[in-house]
Amino acid sequence: MPAKPRPTITIRELKTTPQWQSMFALVKLQNEDITPKQFEKFLGEMRERGYRCVGAYHGRTIVGIMGFWVSYRFWCHKYIDIDNVIVKEGKRSLGIGKKMLAWVEREGKRQKCHMAMLDSYTTSHDAHRFYFREGYCILGYHFTKHL
Repeated sequence: MPAKPRPTITIRELKTTPQWQSMFALVKLQNEDITPKQFEKFLGEMRERGYRCVGAYHGRTIVGIMGFWVSYRFWCHKYIDIDNVIVKEGKRSLGIGKKMLAWVEREGKRQKCHMAMLDSYTTSHDAHRFYFREGYCILGYHFTKHL
């Protein structure tokens, strides 16, 4: 039996207000307690600080998002920080994350970043396998403390 054809997925940067608003349902998948009001507030503050996002579209429907920032640190110079990598349930394992990651990495190279980095929850074993396959390595620990 022939392999099932993969859906046509396009990756593009979110630019318009409706595109930005369309990501709420996906953000809610990883942040169950976030309200629409919090989402709007946080997104506004993040965008003021340079947050950008790409969406993966199957036709006109958004099925994945990947946010990113460009910044500097003394130890790694200019870098692209990947954030909020989310693919809709039922659309995973179709190469969507790989396509979004490739888009963001090309943007990092275009902006002359030295490195791409991201955080992943310690319990996200499927994500870890994905990032290892894509050439990422664990360099250290990300420590947090609630204030």
